[in-house]
Amino acid sequence: MFPVSWKVLLAYGIGSLALDAVSNPQAVLPLALAPWTPPLGLSLAFLLLYGLHYAPLFIAVTFLVGLPIYGHTPDWLPALWAATLLMLGLVALAAWLLRGLRIDPELSTQRDLSWFLVVAVLGAWLDAGVHVFSRSPEAAPDVLAWMADLVNYWVGALIRLLIIAPLVLVHARQDWRAFRLDREMMLQGLAIAIALWVIFGLKYTDEFKFFYLLFLPLIWIAMRHGIKGATVALAASHVGINAILEWRGLHAITVVEFQMLMLGLAVTGLFLGLAVSTRRAAEERLHQREAELNQAMRLAAAGEMAQAIAHELNQPLVAVANYARAGRAMLEDPPRHAALLTETLDKIDREANRAGQVMRRLREFFRGGGLRPETFSAQELVEESLAHVRRRAERQGIGIETRFEEHLPLIHADRVQMGTVLHNLLANAVESLTDNPTLWRDIEIAASAHGPDRLRICVSDSGQGVQAEMEQRLFDSFATSKTEGMGLGLAISRTLVEAHGGELWLDHVRPARFCFTLPTRAATENPAPASDRIP
Repeated sequence: MFPVSWKVLLAYGIGSLALDAVSNPQAVLPLALAPWTPPLGLSLAFLLLYGLHYAPLFIAVTFLVGLPIYGHTPDWLPALWAATLLMLGLVALAAWLLRGLRIDPELSTQRDLSWFLVVAVLGAWLDAGVHVFSRSPEAAPDVLAWMADLVNYWVGALIRLLIIAPLVLVHARQDWRAFRLDREMMLQGLAIAIALWVIFGLKYTDEFKFFYLLFLPLIWIAMRHGIKGATVALAASHVGINAILEWRGLHAITVVEFQMLMLGLAVTGLFLGLAVSTRRAAEERLHQREAELNQAMRLAAAGEMAQAIAHELNQPLVAVANYARAGRAMLEDPPRHAALLTETLDKIDREANRAGQVMRRLREFFRGGGLRPETFSAQELVEESLAHVRRRAERQGIGIETRFEEHLPLIHADRVQMGTVLHNLLANAVESLTDNPTLWRDIEIAASAHGPDRLRICVSDSGQGVQAEMEQRLFDSFATSKTEGMGLGLAISRTLVEAHGGELWLDHVRPARFCFTLPTRAATENPAPASDRIP
């Protein structure tokens, strides 16, 4: 027994009502199949996403939803037969896509979209044939009229399928809690509205001649948001055009001509959006592999360092242990071994100092023996660090805002190391918002002057903040609350900042705000006396 979800049926019913509200299926041909006829694009998308066993239920839902709108169909048997025939055809096409071609229903590759386009063409012919040939013979007295109606309806069915089905497929399983409407999205919607106004609103303009203007906002949206943005842009354009055509009452031939133009826009937008999404997915996989490689290299470096420390400390520690055992034996007869005991204690002290020198040398080497300072701006540092985390943040619905004081001095530090520090703080902020989702997901990066020769950069997020048990040991090595974390990021970041004479601290607990200071070019031109420097 296949599982059936009432949420899927409810969503299908609401989608059917929405499509009836924003489209006019009778614009080209006076068809009388409602309320049985299932919506083509919505039905195909739901069959691909949730299973072929929903087919009879979708017909029932369509009928129940259509009753308040269309009323009961007097001649219900032919209408039911036509709807059943259409649904059986959609089931066959969906089964071919899923089991024969094995495509991803969310259209993740060019192959998936190409085969979907082929099926869309066939599905539109099926829809057109069912609708046109289900009418009474009096509606089309000759073969030419039948063929004209068939082609006209096929164009409309294909464009509706290409608009609705991809929109549902790529957005149905999206986590809408992370969605936030930003200013760029509003500007993109405004661009579509302006393009429609120029095409239809200006006097003495040819609507067909200026239709290309719709490609401009579509390209903008597809390049910024991939196929998800392209499907939304196509739906908005289609609804806008339908509303204008209905309002102006244009001739049926004009409607078909606009649908042909919209067909070209839809195919272009879908393939362009998918190309962008595919490229970004490949880049994300590359970044993930680079991160995994860096993690492996850090583990290898940590292992080598541990081996080096163990090797360097082994001899003095073994010597200390031997001298301590000898000293314990000498304590059995102190007067006889007084001089030798003193010499043994001196050797213990010497070996302990030797071990301390080993640790100090390793620490000094790690803290900045290889600094390569250069001069750069805070804006450059922030933009370089954001390049690695911006797409991950956008995918999680996280907004990033930067705020810079005016006339900031230039930084003089190791650019790579400071980029590592800022990248680590930004990655921690993104992970905090991902693991603990909130209504508003925002990260702010602020840069300001900090004294005469320092610049302060702060990273804050709107997450849950730092856990109470982690607050006191946040910068300790191997202290972490992450299941897969090493607990070295903040410790290493503080060491790198301190190697430049700066500081890294937790400025605010909830929400979390980390700040660190860096030397400016003025600090190198007017260095402080040695007694005033931070050790």
